[in-house]
Amino acid sequence: MQTTDATQQLILRLCDRTALLAINLLYLIIWGCAGFDKLRTGVPSWFGDKFGKTFLAQIPGLTATFWLLTASELLAFALSLVALCRLEFFSRKPLFLILTLAWSLIVFTQLNLGLWLTSDFNATPQMFAFFAGTLVALSYIRSFTLRPSVDRNPFPTT
Repeated sequence: MQTTDATQQLILRLCDRTALLAINLLYLIIWGCAGFDKLRTGVPSWFGDKFGKTFLAQIPGLTATFWLLTASELLAFALSLVALCRLEFFSRKPLFLILTLAWSLIVFTQLNLGLWLTSDFNATPQMFAFFAGTLVALSYIRSFTLRPSVDRNPFPTT
């Protein structure tokens, strides 16, 4: 009976660690691809046409808006990379992964603002889904850090 309990606990720990690793890798990919693509290509030719009639053209300016968004995405990537390098998916206190998700909420808000300012209502539901998915991931990780470690039988036989 002890072997079964130990096996179940091991499986639960592996599932938790795998979920944290998957979340970490997902945001590393999202922000790495988005940020480095912007660095590689620079301000796109369509950017002025799309945002030129919004207040972003004046404050902080189109070029600054683009590079601030790029910096935000790269910061989210860096936070995710630090979490991965620290092997936080093995930790019960994944500080940088939590920071990655919290900062991701800010970046998704920036992206959503651009969609609303340009009346791009077709893409706003997708951005809302990204935001909501990030909240779910953040809630999962927060619950993971607050619950007691798996040291008792999660599947009682009585």
